[in-house]
Amino acid sequence: MSSDGNPQYYPGPPSGPPGYPQQPPYQSQQPGYGPAPQPYVEQGVPLAPHQGAGGQPPYVPPGAYTPVPPPPPGRGGRGAKIAIASILSVAVLLAVGAVVLFKFVLVNGPDPAESFPASASMYVEVNFDPSFDQTPKLLEHLSKFDELDYDSTDDLLADLLEESGLEGVDAEEDLSSWLGKRHGIAMWEHDGEQYGVVSLASTDAGAAEDGLAKFRAASGAETDQWAYTVEDDHVLMVFGETDAEDALAAAESEAGDKPLSTSSSYEEARSWLDGDQLIVSWVDMDALSDFAAAEVGEEGAEMIEQLYSGQMITGLSAFDEGFELNYRLFGSEQDGWEGSENLISDMGDLPAADIAASAYIPENIGEMVAEWLGMFEGLYGYGDDYATGYGEPLTDDEYAEYLELESGYYAGTLSDDQVARFEELQDRYWMAGTEDDPYYDDYSSGGDFGEIEDQVNEAADLLAGASLSFAGSFDDAEGVDPDSAYFSANLDENRAQELEDLIASWTQGQPLPEGVEVDGSELSYTGSDTGSGKLSDDSRFEDFASVAPDRSAVAVWIDLAAAQESFPGEFDGAEPLSAFAWAHGSEDGDGVGVLRLYLK
Repeated sequence: MSSDGNPQYYPGPPSGPPGYPQQPPYQSQQPGYGPAPQPYVEQGVPLAPHQGAGGQPPYVPPGAYTPVPPPPPGRGGRGAKIAIASILSVAVLLAVGAVVLFKFVLVNGPDPAESFPASASMYVEVNFDPSFDQTPKLLEHLSKFDELDYDSTDDLLADLLEESGLEGVDAEEDLSSWLGKRHGIAMWEHDGEQYGVVSLASTDAGAAEDGLAKFRAASGAETDQWAYTVEDDHVLMVFGETDAEDALAAAESEAGDKPLSTSSSYEEARSWLDGDQLIVSWVDMDALSDFAAAEVGEEGAEMIEQLYSGQMITGLSAFDEGFELNYRLFGSEQDGWEGSENLISDMGDLPAADIAASAYIPENIGEMVAEWLGMFEGLYGYGDDYATGYGEPLTDDEYAEYLELESGYYAGTLSDDQVARFEELQDRYWMAGTEDDPYYDDYSSGGDFGEIEDQVNEAADLLAGASLSFAGSFDDAEGVDPDSAYFSANLDENRAQELEDLIASWTQGQPLPEGVEVDGSELSYTGSDTGSGKLSDDSRFEDFASVAPDRSAVAVWIDLAAAQESFPGEFDGAEPLSAFAWAHGSEDGDGVGVLRLYLK
């Protein structure tokens, strides 16, 4: 049964269906400015502690896009609070966000991957009853959060529909009566256009046909923007700007001949995940190249390709104490961060702390740094001439014009000339800000890039093969209490004195703090009030250590319960959170990682 047409309005931004990457790639957080579009963020990639917390530079996940210029650094203790809040938002969205999109019933649906074309570039599957083990844990964990303790998901859906403002739809009659619980969504290109393809498990084809007709009518979408077909056990929908019905027919045809479920690259990645999963996501970075070029330009696409190519699989599941996300990067080249067999155990020997981070620096870090420096050389050193490189800041009148055009852009009411003008102002706003608050005022030209390059290369030479560790405890005034801090650098050779001399040169003659010690291959700093005991004394950390990659390259630990005591204002609605942990390493040349969110 196929969809028929009532001319409707598609409820989403002009650049594509909800849930997919949208322009622009950078959102200003300058106070007083209007909203900017959201960036694409790969799910499951954690945020490392803010640099003010004393941790190591974060591992940049393959495929991540970092806009230029970056936001100005945080000041004082606020940095740690912002880092914690960011981690919370990612973790909570991962663990909880999907539950508001689907409900579970007592009937399994077909494998959604069988309904998608093999040429799909991104795929996400949600299963809210994968096993008798996972489902009770999911419900138990969600019930710990305020307003998520529902007697049934019918109540949850009713609340969502009420908030959405959709009139003329009844959650129980129009959705619960037919919706199964194994669902999938994919991004797919057809005739040069990007489409969202959705498969929902269905238990009653007639009820699904009637319910979807009501939903589409209530949403205001047109049939060439939202097309669907109802089968006996599932519903297939296609969302796009135009020609959704043609795309739906093409998607069905390709999936019939070559479904995603039979794709060798998808099968290889999916088979790696052990056990039942609540959410599975798969991304073919190579297939996303054309899309990336269209969204962020050729240079942005090249940067993404340099950072990562291949596939990425992630799986979210529930364990006894919270939620766990595992991922693997099936790259075409060997992952550069091979890791160390001792990193996690050595991390456990750190002083007991609220926040800790450890990293193993690859022996070929010099080659990696040379590549990074080549990528960023052209972006450095504008200083007072920043606007020359990135455009003039917007005047007050131009900024007012930009905000007005922005509203029309996302409403789809601008002419071609107005769109061109909006994009011109948008580019300048991203790069240079406004005359009242220009971005380039926050940057100076610094030293000659050659001098910076020499210093970075010298540091890379010293740190090749080294293990770096940091530990500290939260403080409501300082972010991280300096007296609680511990830092160590264990070098591959007895060159710790050279490292101390290099650091001293960066401080321009200022003496290093008391507590710094140099002993052969180790340079360390111990605050006057570091924690007693070891990090491994915490049963949550020991539990995490048992599932971390055997060869870990970087790991982060945050005691969220302790953070709540120090920053109570940052945890509104997130009181059940107990701890967050992440480790990234390697397996057979591929990058692998695990994140755990512990609940009280």
